[in-house]
Amino acid sequence: MKNRKNLLAAIREGEGLFQEFKQSPEKIDRPMTAFANTEGGVIYLGVDDNGNPGSFRLTNRIRAQIEDTAKNIDPPVSISCIDLGKIAAVIVKEGEDKPYKCSDGFFIRVGATNQKLSRDEILNLAVRFNRLRFETLQNTTFGYPGDFSRERLNEFVRDSNLEAVSKAMGTESFLASLGLCETQKGRVLFNHAGICFFATNVQKFIPQATVNYTRYQGTTKAHVVDRMIYAGTLPQQLDQVLKKLTFDIPVGYRLADAQTRLEQPHYPPRALEEAIINALTHRDYFETGAEIMIDYYADKIEISNPGSLPGHLQIEELRNRSLRRNPVIAEMFYRLKKGEKLGSGIARMKALMNEWKLLPPQFESKGGFFSVTFVGPKPVIAEEKRVTLPDRPRLFVEMQNQIPEPFTARTYAEKLAVTQRTAQKDLEVLLKKGILRKEGKGKNTRYRFM
Repeated sequence: MKNRKNLLAAIREGEGLFQEFKQSPEKIDRPMTAFANTEGGVIYLGVDDNGNPGSFRLTNRIRAQIEDTAKNIDPPVSISCIDLGKIAAVIVKEGEDKPYKCSDGFFIRVGATNQKLSRDEILNLAVRFNRLRFETLQNTTFGYPGDFSRERLNEFVRDSNLEAVSKAMGTESFLASLGLCETQKGRVLFNHAGICFFATNVQKFIPQATVNYTRYQGTTKAHVVDRMIYAGTLPQQLDQVLKKLTFDIPVGYRLADAQTRLEQPHYPPRALEEAIINALTHRDYFETGAEIMIDYYADKIEISNPGSLPGHLQIEELRNRSLRRNPVIAEMFYRLKKGEKLGSGIARMKALMNEWKLLPPQFESKGGFFSVTFVGPKPVIAEEKRVTLPDRPRLFVEMQNQIPEPFTARTYAEKLAVTQRTAQKDLEVLLKKGILRKEGKGKNTRYRFM
């Protein structure tokens, strides 16, 4: 909490995104709601629009009035009132249960104003903070049993080992127990999650529920080699994409021991599967103009899904926190023994890439999309060049897939725990062998593998 000195000093900054001036508590619920829906802020009472203090007294009655106003916002807003002498400060915390609504509607803070939200903006805010989930909305145009696939259900109960449960409960009760439908006035109504798994034609009802797979010739999108659109149920899309990747990804080898070579795809299949399941599970299905995209370049594979990280979740928090945009869909994949309920997929992808001696996956949330990028192996350095190397430089070469380029002598020194001078000598050996090339001079010297 800010202290009195800092609160008084901040008045000189004027009104803005994080503070508002009011001469009385009248309609204080609007800025309270706006700050709670945005990033929090301070409401100064007894201060005019120009930042000039008046003569305001924070009595017990007024304090109680302000606290009651905060409690009557839906849901209640967390505040604290600070008496600053002739003025008062009402500190509003950013809400953790957005969106917030006062008697006059929904507001957010835009610059120095409280902007009332339109219907679509309210919906967007609710979707962003996972208060309104596409997967649980019922679709009354879906007809049961006409649009329902008994074949898909049979596959699901078999693969999830739920045959006995399904038989004992009956189809409709079983599906309802999974959160996929409910019965109203004798009619079975399916939600979107149920349609995604058991419709005979998913795209008839959710046309955006597809995966766009594109393979490119080089490292840019200039030349397309292959493009496919995968439809069907979500498990079908997963299976089709994995089969395509298995076919397209080259297979190399690794040494199990001195005499045994084992085939190894250039990318860990389980890591790619985890990323695709995450995309199917976490995508924003409200976004009708976008689809999941898998872009396969010569040097990397990018998997992107519509929808930024939900709520306040940040990229750096992914290892420790899990906020599922579509928990019913996530549960269905979990029952199929695909994906994890505990949000450990990120850690597993990193571990698998490390096992393959590749760079860790790169995550990005930008422009309404969340993406994960898997950087592939670099071209294999000829065996005849490697066998003649001293032990230390040879070990560094074997690490090449885990070293971002360009790199410096400091990178070499840190990887092999040697001095900078030793690193420079070893790098000269690799330069003479034609394994590296050098860029720049002096302090700007950088190296790349050939």
